[in-house]
Amino acid sequence: MNDLLAPGDERELTAFLCDSVGAKLLLSDLTTNGEPHLARDPVAALPPTLSGPAKFGDRAVRHLIFWLPSGGPIRTLADAPAPTTPLERVERRLTTDAARDRTRDLIDFARTPVFTLSRSHALSPQRLAPGGYAGRPLRVATVPAEVRDAYRKVHRWIRSRAVKVDPFDHCPEVRHRRPKSLGPLWCWVQPEAWRMVQSGIEIWPWNG
Repeated sequence: MNDLLAPGDERELTAFLCDSVGAKLLLSDLTTNGEPHLARDPVAALPPTLSGPAKFGDRAVRHLIFWLPSGGPIRTLADAPAPTTPLERVERRLTTDAARDRTRDLIDFARTPVFTLSRSHALSPQRLAPGGYAGRPLRVATVPAEVRDAYRKVHRWIRSRAVKVDPFDHCPEVRHRRPKSLGPLWCWVQPEAWRMVQSGIEIWPWNG
């Protein structure tokens, strides 16, 4: 799904996640001796603006990751089981290469209950690309019921506030490329972002 959030929407989502769901904003995907780095004031820790187009070497915050303590502890690669499939082996190799000498301190998101927001970003001053909200992929069979309930609660909260729009109606440059069925290209626009769209900001239909 495509979710379009402005910085104010991110602050409201963060307040809901932390105050109503009990989530904690992670400041890093690395731990220190297994202890996560958490934001003391999650709302204040958020970036004040959206990031721009991705560039090699930039340090923009493109994902917000929230740990759900009630669903389970932080797990790291220090005690991760060995990969069993070719895909898992490739993923583990890429991860360990990226982490270099901090591999054991890296949070294992396949075993840690988290919410992830891929942030919307500004392709230009007049055009925004949506991001997306998701629960990170704990295997369904191992997800505790309270975690599934929390995911559903957050999903309902996001959808209840959003305006569902056809992004091709808000981006004249690519209107002629609209598919017959939008499917996952429907865009769910949060309140502050919707005010920006109503003032003339375009929505790029794709979040990739």
